[in-house]
Amino acid sequence: MFQPTGSRRDAASVIFNLPGYRVVDAVDLPLGGRRVKVQPVDLADGCTDCGVVSARVHAWVEQRVRDVPHAGRVEVVVRKPRLVCAEPLCPRRTFTPATAELPARARCTTRLRAAVLDAVIGSGRAVAEVAAAHGVAWWTAQATVNAAAVLLPDVDELHVRRLGIDEHRYRSVRWYRDDHGGWRRVEPWMSTIVNADCGQVLGIVDGRDSAAVGGWLTARSPAWRDRIEVVAIDPSAAFRKAIVDALPHAKVSVDGFHLVQLANLMVTRVRQRLVRDRAHRRGRLVDPAWANRLLLLRGYDTLSARAKARLDMVFATDDPTQELGAVWGVKEQLRRLLKVDTVEQAQKEKMIMGCYVVAADMDETWRLWNTINTWWPAIEVLIATGVSNARTEAANTGVKQIKRTGRGYRNSGHYQARILLRSAARRAA
Repeated sequence: MFQPTGSRRDAASVIFNLPGYRVVDAVDLPLGGRRVKVQPVDLADGCTDCGVVSARVHAWVEQRVRDVPHAGRVEVVVRKPRLVCAEPLCPRRTFTPATAELPARARCTTRLRAAVLDAVIGSGRAVAEVAAAHGVAWWTAQATVNAAAVLLPDVDELHVRRLGIDEHRYRSVRWYRDDHGGWRRVEPWMSTIVNADCGQVLGIVDGRDSAAVGGWLTARSPAWRDRIEVVAIDPSAAFRKAIVDALPHAKVSVDGFHLVQLANLMVTRVRQRLVRDRAHRRGRLVDPAWANRLLLLRGYDTLSARAKARLDMVFATDDPTQELGAVWGVKEQLRRLLKVDTVEQAQKEKMIMGCYVVAADMDETWRLWNTINTWWPAIEVLIATGVSNARTEAANTGVKQIKRTGRGYRNSGHYQARILLRSAARRAA
């Protein structure tokens, strides 16, 4: 016969399930909802000043606290004992015990704060909307988000092998007066350093230059830096300089997202130049190339049959010089190059792309070709290792995906706290 072990709780306490507390009363409110009264299971606790354990109750006090909703609105009343300190020499005569669910001077349960934090960080909901849904003030929800940022572990204690570095502008450019009365410009850029294996944020530095990133890297221990094998960056000379100086043994992997972005920019510039040379104006809705300008930037393998027919119509009716089709072919060949599995296949695709560039023979295509040649060692590392800052299908741990969780914040402090918290949540999961 099965015999349960441990203490048994009453049915109401089991349903309410507030750790460390038992339900002593529950009533329906006249205007809807319920009032649940709970009190601690263990009355003994240590004094907050001297630490001497006492179980002598001086008085009982009641306090209303916020809790997670249970099948509707719930008003929780905690019946708390005020204990008498057992140490005669202690200046504090009485004290109120604290529990894990209700720390000292807390007006919300720990599980409510955890639910608010998960809604903001895990689900990406706005703080104001989460606060209203859980029946707490905006300041309470925001303080919960900010306080959790201190839970990140020490970076130097982590065994990191792959890094991801990316920059982001968190607000518009601002101007302020210096001590001499002149105006100075503030560049609202920050650089985020993450563990590329799991997406955990390791550090955030102001600016996007080599000095800021290099200073953070050199502040790490030599053993920590020697473990770094690959660093994924944007095609940024500043980031590459910082890595070469601080991590001379690490390989640099370039983000393919930005390379495709440069190719799309090349297509856009050629399309704009062609319409200016031919019609001496900007593109209009009557121009098929302008009407389908976004279609030109999409991958051909992702298009439907109808979209492919529209794209063929653009090249047949609005590309008399065939330059637009040539530059579009260079862009598509770059996408094929970045999708191969081996470096040998990438080298073959690069040769084909070089033929396309020679056939097109435009300033825009040669500019992209020079960029590809400059960053080709980093492209080979990308193909060989797959380390990238971009979001992938297998795991949403890229730098860009983590940075999106900072939307809605109007200062760098809140923004940094939010992406740090998002990183901690991903790592815990």
